[in-house]
Amino acid sequence: MSKKSKKKRGAEFTPSASSFNGIDAPVSSGKTPRVLFAVGDADFGYSETKIWRLAKKLKDQTGWNVVAVSHDKEALQAAKNLQLDAEFVAIESPGVSVADRLRATDEMIRETAHVHIPGSQLPLWKVLAMDDFLCSLQLFGAQPSIPLAADAIIVPLMGVDNNTRASCGLYTWLVSEGRRKGIPVIGLEISPLGNKNTLSQLPMDHYAVKSDWAKQFLLRHGVAGPKSVSVLRWEESYCSWPGADDFTEAFLEMEVKARTMLNVPEDRFIIVIPHHVAFLWEIRKILEALAQVELPLSVVIRVDSRTIRRQFHERELVLETYGKEIRALPHVVIDERVGIGLLLQLADLVIAPFAGTTTERAALCRKRSIICQSMGEEGWQGEFLYWEPMPGKIPELLRSWKVKGWLERKRLAGIIAKLVGGTAHAADRMHGVSGLYS
Repeated sequence: MSKKSKKKRGAEFTPSASSFNGIDAPVSSGKTPRVLFAVGDADFGYSETKIWRLAKKLKDQTGWNVVAVSHDKEALQAAKNLQLDAEFVAIESPGVSVADRLRATDEMIRETAHVHIPGSQLPLWKVLAMDDFLCSLQLFGAQPSIPLAADAIIVPLMGVDNNTRASCGLYTWLVSEGRRKGIPVIGLEISPLGNKNTLSQLPMDHYAVKSDWAKQFLLRHGVAGPKSVSVLRWEESYCSWPGADDFTEAFLEMEVKARTMLNVPEDRFIIVIPHHVAFLWEIRKILEALAQVELPLSVVIRVDSRTIRRQFHERELVLETYGKEIRALPHVVIDERVGIGLLLQLADLVIAPFAGTTTERAALCRKRSIICQSMGEEGWQGEFLYWEPMPGKIPELLRSWKVKGWLERKRLAGIIAKLVGGTAHAADRMHGVSGLYS
C-alpha cells in the first residue's frame, strides 16, 4: 500500500464524545434507511472535495439518513458544511515490534509458498513481502472496536491514488464488518480503475463505476459479474472527478428546477433533439423512427424563441410540421427556456440532424450522440458520437446499444434502493428514482 502524506485542506473537524455513537445507531424496520458514506483523506483530495456532494445528492433524492464517515477531520468538516451528519472513526495503530513483523512475514511466506503470479514462475510472497504486506502490518491493532450498524455502506474502491494507510484501514474495516453482518456494500470508483491493482479490490455486493470501460475492466478480470456493476450517470460520476466544469456545476444546482419546467420525471429516458429549420425532413424522420423504439421516452425538441420563418416562430413551426409524429410519441416537450447546456446534462441521448455546438458539447459531457443527416457520414467519430444517415436504422441502433448496456446509467440512490430491499418509507421516497433508467 502507498504511504502518502496528507496535505492540509482547511479547518479541522473536532470530534465530540458523541461522534462515535452514530455508527452504532440501531436500524429499525420501517424507519428511515441509514446509509454510511465513507471517504478517506486521499479520496477527499482526489475529488477536490466534490465527493461529499454525491452524498448530499443521495440524501436530497431519498430523504434517507446519509452519514459521512471518515478518519480525516478535515474531510468531515467539509461534510458538515453541506449539512451532512458526520461520524469520525479513528484509525490509529499502536505499532508492531520487529519480532512481530518477522513472525507474521514468515507465516505469510509459508502459507503462500505454492502461489505464483499467473503466467509466471514468480512466487507471490516475493512481491508481497517486499512492500505491501509489511506496510499492511502497520495497521495491526488499528481496527476500531466500536460496533457498526447500517442498511447500506458506500466505500471507495482502492486504487493507485487513494490507498493511504488510514483510508485502507477504514475501508477494510467497513467492508469486513458489513459482509459479516449482511449489510449491502457498494464499491464506488473514485481513483480510476485499470491499473494492475486488482488484488486490492475488496469484495463488494455492487460496484458503481464511472464508465463502460471501467465496467468491462471489472468483468474482464473476474472481479464482478454483469449484474453487480452499474455505470453511474454523468453528473454523479462528476462528483468523483478532479477539477470543475461550469456546465455540470450549473446542472447540479438547477436539475430539479429544469425537470419541473420540462415536466420530465427522474426515471424517464430523455432524448434531446436540437432543432434547425434547414433539416425539417431529417427531424420528421427521426421522430418517426423514435415511435418504433421500445423505451419509456421523453423527447425534448430544443428551439430558439428568436427564430422566425415567414409568420411562424420556431415553436409554431415544429407543431405545424411534425404534428402527426409528435402525437405518435409518448411524451414530447418543445423547449425554448432551458439552456442547451442544462438539457445536455439531463439527456440520456442526443439525436441531431447536424454537427455543431450541441454535439461537440455532448461529447465533452460524455453523452452518446447520433447525427442523422441525409447523405451524411456514417460510423463512429470518437467514443461518443455516431453518424447514421438513414433515420430508419435508429431503432435497431438503439436496441443494439441497449443490449451492450450503453444506454443504461444508474443513480446511486437507485442502486442502493435495490440492494437494501426497501422499507415502505424507502419505496415511497424512491418512486421515480429506481426505474430502469434511473
